[in-house]
Formats: sequence, structure tokens, C-alpha cells
Amino acid sequence: MTRPRRSASVSTIHRTCLILAVLLLMPAIPGAQAEEEPPLTWVDCWMGDKAGTLTSAQQADCDAHYSHAPTHRLYDIRWVFLDVDESDVSDDWMDTQLNNLNAVFAPWNFQFQTKEMVIIPDAVAESDDYYEEWTLRDILPDLRAQLNLSDDEQTALQELKAELAARHVSQEELDNITLDEEYNTGAAFRLASRARSESITIVIRPSLDASGKSGGPSREFQISRGSSLELKSTLLNGDGLTTLPHEMGHFFGISHTHAPDHDGAEADFGFSQRWGRLAHDGVAIERVLGEDYSQPFGEPYVPYDASEQKLIEHQELMGEAFIWPIWEFLYSGDHVKLNSLAELIQEGEAGETIYRTNFERNYEFSGGEPLEWWGMNCIWNSSADEGQCRYSEDPMIRLNHTHPTLQDVIFFENGTVANLMSYITPPYEDVSSRRGITDTQLDMIRFTANAPMRLLLRNHCLGTDLCADEPDEPDDEEEETPPDDDDGEDNSTIEPVDNITCTEGDTRPAADGCNTCTCDVDGNWGCTEMGCPDEESPSGSGGLPTLGLLATLSMFGLAALKRRRRVEV
Repeated sequence: MTRPRRSASVSTIHRTCLILAVLLLMPAIPGAQAEEEPPLTWVDCWMGDKAGTLTSAQQADCDAHYSHAPTHRLYDIRWVFLDVDESDVSDDWMDTQLNNLNAVFAPWNFQFQTKEMVIIPDAVAESDDYYEEWTLRDILPDLRAQLNLSDDEQTALQELKAELAARHVSQEELDNITLDEEYNTGAAFRLASRARSESITIVIRPSLDASGKSGGPSREFQISRGSSLELKSTLLNGDGLTTLPHEMGHFFGISHTHAPDHDGAEADFGFSQRWGRLAHDGVAIERVLGEDYSQPFGEPYVPYDASEQKLIEHQELMGEAFIWPIWEFLYSGDHVKLNSLAELIQEGEAGETIYRTNFERNYEFSGGEPLEWWGMNCIWNSSADEGQCRYSEDPMIRLNHTHPTLQDVIFFENGTVANLMSYITPPYEDVSSRRGITDTQLDMIRFTANAPMRLLLRNHCLGTDLCADEPDEPDDEEEETPPDDDDGEDNSTIEPVDNITCTEGDTRPAADGCNTCTCDVDGNWGCTEMGCPDEESPSGSGGLPTLGLLATLSMFGLAALKRRRRVEV
């Protein structure tokens, strides 16, 4: 909104009254709410519940938002550019990356938005040696750039600790943070990301030894080590649409479809070694899948008010859940597809050799020349216009994307789309060609999104209609007709937004704009019945309820959501 210019003769008081009058005459903005404090995260609710410090209003919010797993997720992204000149970073590039990321993740109800971008032209903690270390004192310029810390070292240290404490880093961890503590390249920006744990940090830097890197956060949310995605700054020179969605898949806990560095033409899965990696001897995953491992994985979730033992069990499951999606990427015998994790375990314990469907082959040199066949066994064959995987050497077996072992696992959409977590890149135009995942991978994404460390993230879908499903189209016009208030009945009860069925735990604003509707166990909407501000104001009076005024004023701050900062260090 641009205010008209006024002459210098108009007094300050007159101008103030005029502005207030204009604001009061403006209609209320539907759905806008004054937000003095950001909504609580799951971790906020968990810690508050265990400490007994939640207010009744906070308790109600926690009950509504964190008693059940969400159906939709909308996360903030912080873009941090290291050793990159501002002229090399265009909004177009960032927008292209974000739009593509959203296009890939939208089918699974995950979406992302830009919160902030920071450019540090001369970053201290940037090196191609991942093990090079600097003291916290050395990297304070980088932290100041990202976290707006003070110039004074001791003051900046206390501000950093305060930021971490507010995000539930334990006192023991805070006590270990000193100006002389040493951090390598990755640890430096993971510390900064922990101080902004409500957002996903993406670091773009020139010295990365790959096009992208991501390991996802740790299991424990009280540690001081955060997590981030890394992209190589060479991606700024082109679209590079496959890298960011792939790394975001890693961030949410799904591994490569392929196994690296196998010498043979068929890659032995190594069942005994893999099964031996289960952190708790299979007990944790057995609790979910049953003693015969035949139950679906689903979406394990810990409500914010569950016992600490339930959280421990959930964290134990995180150490064993990696085995769940693996069976879809394996075969036994004559390229016979496995049908379940239970079948994998049965055959593995019987001593049957199990192979990887998708793998990288180590190559050896003979006379200074590489052997004929090396690299990835699954590719997009542009000359044949199909996805292909090859196995064995004498004779070589070549399977295309229609084979049951490959279809809807490694390749999707008639071979033109590859699994998100592969390195296979069929031709693409506007959206990454790596955007397919299996149902078991989707289980893992949702499960890891519910892991406590990722529940430090703020899900902007909760308590809003930003990510709600579109209402069903009415069958006829009668369904669109508002209820008749002249029927002699008391119609003062607040009605839900609509009559569509819903998923237990979903929330939506009520039709009056100030009450909240929550989905019950039967899939029906039920709404609170609090009195709305100035609800007795006569229609057409032009009066603006207090909530509407605050909402209107709050809209002036929304334009600051996307911030761009260049920091000289």
C-alpha cells in the first residue's frame, strides 16, 4: 500500500488520525491473524509439557497440532551463499530451484518457501579440506553474518548461546561452546543452522567436492549440531534441477537406490553385514513390523504429550528403520523381485544370495586402460529412448524399464522418470527427471519428518488453511445455498468451513474467521464457539473488529518474509 503525499502544512497529529481512520475503514483481511509470537513447534510443546509450563492456550494449540502426524508440511528455507559475489546470485535462479523443488515434493504434501537469504562474499569457514578447523573466535564473522550477532566477542558468544538455548540446546552442550572451540567447514555452518533450526538451511559454496551433499539431522534435538544441505556454487551457472530435490530426499532420511563400489557385474547386497548394522538387534523395527516383519511400516509418530519412554523407542527405531525401504531395490536368483521385508529377511537368513538392482561398479585398469564396463549399471539410454539396467558379463543381461524388477521402483512414467535417489537422469524440461519414489520411500520421508530433530522445524501448514485439501465440488447448487436463519431454530452455533470429510487432527479456520475447527476421530469437523470481537456490530456499519485491525497492521510486515542480506566480512 502506498500512502498519498500530504502537504507540509498538515500536522503530525492530523496525519496520524487520518492514517488510523483509513485503517479502520479498511475491511478485515480474511484469515490474517495478529501474531505476537511464532507458533510453538513440536519440540516447544514436548519440552513445555514435560516441564509443566504450557499455558491453557498453548496446551490447546499443542493438542490440536501435535497429537497426530500432520497431513501436509510447509517449511522455510534459508539460502546461505559462501564466497559468492552478489552479482552471481539472481532471484531467478533461486525461484527456479524452489519451484522445481516444490513440483517434485508436492505429490507427497511437502512444500517449501524462502524465508531468508544471506550472502557472505568472503567466508572464513570455507575450504575444500573438510577437516580444516577454525576456532569459534575465527568464524565469528560468518556467524555474525548469519545470526546478526554483536561485534564484541563475548557479547556475540552469549547471544549465540541464547539463540541455541531458545531452541532447546541443553545446558551441558552450551557449556562446551567457547571461543576456543574448534569447528571444521561443515560443523561451522551446522552450528549456525542449529541457531535457526525452525528453517532448513541450504549452503551454496564453491569448495564442495560434489554437486550436492546432505546427511540430515541427528536423532537428539538437544545437541548443538544442526544440519544443512550443501550445493556447489557451480550450479549457479545453470539450472541443475536434479541436485536439490535429491539432497532434500537425503535430508528427509532416504538413501541412494544404488550401492557404490562393487567389483562384480552383479552387486551382492551383503545381507549379514547389513542386518548386523541394526542398532538394537532388530527389536525396534520388530515393535513396528511384528515378529515376522510382515506389518506395514506406516507413519510412526510420537505425540508431544507421550511418555519419555515412547520418545526413546522412537529414537531407537531411527537406528533400524533404514532397513525398511531396502527390500524394494533388491532381487534374488534369476532377477526375481522381492515382495516384502519379511521375504528379504527369510531368504537372507536361509543363506540365499541377494543382489542390488542398482549399483556403481568399481573399475580396474589393465595396461593403463579402464576395463570396458564400469560406472553405473542403470542408465537412461537416449539412443534406445528407454531406461536400462545391465547385469552379468558373459553373457550381459540387459533389462529395460518395463521389467517388474525396475518398473515403478528404479524407473517411473514409462521410463522417462527416474527414482529421486538414483543418479539416473533421463531428459527433462521444466521439472527434474529424478522425482519418483516408492511407497516404502514415502513411508521413510514421513517417518523422518516426524523425528524429533526435524520437529524443530516450523510447519507453516499447522493452524492455517495454506495446505488444506481443496473442498469437493458441490453436486448441485442446493449445497451452495447458505442455511436459512428463519426456521425458528437457534443457529448461533459456529459452523465448520465446509462439510467435507477430513483426517483426524486436521485444523481449519471456522467461517467466522476467529474460531478454529478440528477434525475428530470419525472424520467430522468440530469447531470452538468463542465469541468473536465486536460480533454484535451491525452489518454494513463500517466498523473494523480489533482482530481485523491487528490483522491489517500485521500485513505490513509480511513483505519482509523474504530477506536478502549482503554481509562484508
